Amino acid sequence: MIWSKITYWETEKNAVADAIRRGMNFIFQNDIETIEPGKYLIEGELLFALVQETTTTGLQMQKPESHQKYMDIQYLVKGEEKIGVAKLSPSQQVMEDYFETKDITFYGELHNEIELNLYPGDYAVFFPADIHRPCCTVKHDQKIRKVVIKIHSSLFE
Repeated sequence: MIWSKITYWETEKNAVADAIRRGMNFIFQNDIETIEPGKYLIEGELLFALVQETTTTGLQMQKPESHQKYMDIQYLVKGEEKIGVAKLSPSQQVMEDYFETKDITFYGELHNEIELNLYPGDYAVFFPADIHRPCCTVKHDQKIRKVVIKIHSSLFE
């Protein structure tokens, strides 16, 4: 997992893979405050952005998830969001496995979960070994706007 602020991007961008830099370019090249929610292809299905507006809920209301084929950059545009994070391990109990059809698996109660609070301008990168529980409430349920950039693992080879 990587966690940072967009204001540090210029000094940190050379420490990440080129695929992450190409994904982050979507944020810099678009008016992400006003762009319509939806899916935006950057490099076809290998690299694309999902602009989302949703309402946060309590941590226990959200399902922890992980992906095998895609990595996520989750960038918060508006609001406050808590994301629970834990490392993938045999002790994490799989509840619903959709890796083959939808590249997502959901988990039960997580072991060693940490809580990451995101505020506008913050982003986190989640790799296949990072179970994450997005869209959770920080102080009170609220509407958030975020950009999730999906990067296919083949772009890291």
